[in-house]
Amino acid sequence: MDLADARGDPAGGGVTAPTGFLGLSHLGIVTGIGWASFGRPVLGVDPDQQVVDRLAAADLPVHEPGLPDLLTRSQRDISFSADLARLAECPLVIVARDVPTDAANRSDLAPVLALVDAAIPHLRQDVVLVVMSQVPPGFTRALGARIAAARPELRFELVYWVETLIFGDAVHRTLEPERFMVGCADPLRPLPSLFEEGLRAYGCPILPMGYESAELTKTAINLYLVGSVTYANTLADLCESIGADWSEMVPALRLDRRIGPAAYIRPGIGIAGGNLERDLVTLQALGREHDVDTSYIDTLITLNSRRFDWVSRKLQQHVFAAIPHPELGVWGLTYKKNTHSTKNSPSLRLIRSLDGRAAVKAWDPVIRAGDVDVAARVVETPEHAAENADALLVMADWDAIAEADLPALRQVMRRPLVIDCTDVLRSRLAEMQGLGIEYISMGRAG
Repeated sequence: MDLADARGDPAGGGVTAPTGFLGLSHLGIVTGIGWASFGRPVLGVDPDQQVVDRLAAADLPVHEPGLPDLLTRSQRDISFSADLARLAECPLVIVARDVPTDAANRSDLAPVLALVDAAIPHLRQDVVLVVMSQVPPGFTRALGARIAAARPELRFELVYWVETLIFGDAVHRTLEPERFMVGCADPLRPLPSLFEEGLRAYGCPILPMGYESAELTKTAINLYLVGSVTYANTLADLCESIGADWSEMVPALRLDRRIGPAAYIRPGIGIAGGNLERDLVTLQALGREHDVDTSYIDTLITLNSRRFDWVSRKLQQHVFAAIPHPELGVWGLTYKKNTHSTKNSPSLRLIRSLDGRAAVKAWDPVIRAGDVDVAARVVETPEHAAENADALLVMADWDAIAEADLPALRQVMRRPLVIDCTDVLRSRLAEMQGLGIEYISMGRAG
């Protein structure tokens, strides 16, 4: 029995019809399950039968803390199908296919366009079509013209919904959003009632704006975040040079209302994951297209591409200067905690740079030997990765790393040296000093 049979036809009986979520990649899966968690029927649609079958069996193809439990709670209100014709059941359709990026961090919009093109023949009259995929300015308006050309008789309303999910924290941000930013053809008109009622359930502000404003807002947020990280990296380097300690300074900065407690001011070895890099490239291209000075963006891109040099310098200074061909342990292969994603992972980049120069063993809480192709032995335990190592490099901020058994680490390492590229062990500095572990991190001399 499908949702239409179980809940009735809204045109005939007034029973709620399903909201269609088109595209079952990370964004569509998390957002669709979140939408269903409010007791609203959801139909997840994707032409990939394998993905649909996995989801129907409650086998999630993405890793997010809390998502399995959320799916269990939402299961009676969500179903999945590979048949795009079933979109005709849905008066509200949300396009939630993630936008892939190429090796140069440019958006590849072709999969989103192909999915929408395939769906157009099946959309019902008066459908509210919401684009949630992250797209560049100008996309939504052009998409409206594309749909109108393909089906001139179709009556539809087109909306752009700015997604603000974060890998590893997507469930929390889905269920407790700070605000909704919604792009409209005319922001002075009321939002489509079906869509607005759905958003109201989350209990946060709704900010209508023009299509281009909403599209640019998403990239503006990410540009600000990249600027904050770059700021922290620059000052952390200065701290190391003059003997200051960045971690001592941060509490004072966060108490300044103009900066705030949630500011992105933790240094690292450059932005990773693909989304922030993509938005920098998008804004750079947009500025050049419209003859806007992009020097600031150009500088951020350059500085972040160089940031990886920090770990190379520390390895040269503390390891290679004394041991020509060391044994190294690596903790963390994903680009950050609580995700399976290794896209643009600094850890994988590091391991590739060490090929032929060091023997490397690596461990990650979720990545196994067959998941990555790198010149390292991927092992099952953190202690095994550190065994007989001349140095241990911490490359991701997993909670399991923050809670690591430091006495056990001290026992298995040949030389107890930890180079922490994430600051995740910084709070345990005194414990490491007591154990005789030498600890190197950003923003402090060493």
